[in-house]
Amino acid sequence: MTEREIIVGCLDDDRRCQNLLYQKYYPLMSSIALRYTNSKDEALQGLNFGFLKVLKSLHKYDSNYALATWIRNILVNHLIDEYRKKKRHQANEFATDFIGVDDGVSLNAAEYKWEEDQLRSYLKQLPRVTEQVFNLFAIDGYSHKEISEMLGVSVGTTKWHVSEARKRLKHMLYEGREESKKKEQVMSK
Repeated sequence: MTEREIIVGCLDDDRRCQNLLYQKYYPLMSSIALRYTNSKDEALQGLNFGFLKVLKSLHKYDSNYALATWIRNILVNHLIDEYRKKKRHQANEFATDFIGVDDGVSLNAAEYKWEEDQLRSYLKQLPRVTEQVFNLFAIDGYSHKEISEMLGVSVGTTKWHVSEARKRLKHMLYEGREESKKKEQVMSK
């Protein structure tokens, strides 16, 4: 079945087509949901509610754009909306404005050849807001201005969070590399 046929079937409330669409985009959606949530259960819940929004909004889809990108945008926006709802009930974790923050820290994660799970665990060790801003900027490719509008904070704050995430990740990667070297030395003796 073609993507267009699946979309038409979904618009006609065909459960088989809805299931096919879900299965086709599940890997993309689950990886996004895992980056923006604290647990697999929370990710699955966010993914399913996000997919429901996709189905309800499918009539607005413009076929001139990639369906995967459109689905990703809906899911990311849903996950950010859910975060905002939770944020209302928690203490404000955002740092105040940071003007003139140096965003020049570079990080070459490929050099360290870490597996995805290790890197994901490092990301989860970051403060929640810092992790989210870093995901939006470094992984999903949003600009600082777009992130500041999504989260209702200043551009300086988003830059600080990205810079802080880079510093912490760089430190964690360095520590992990040093630990690996020590283990190799012990094993070679």
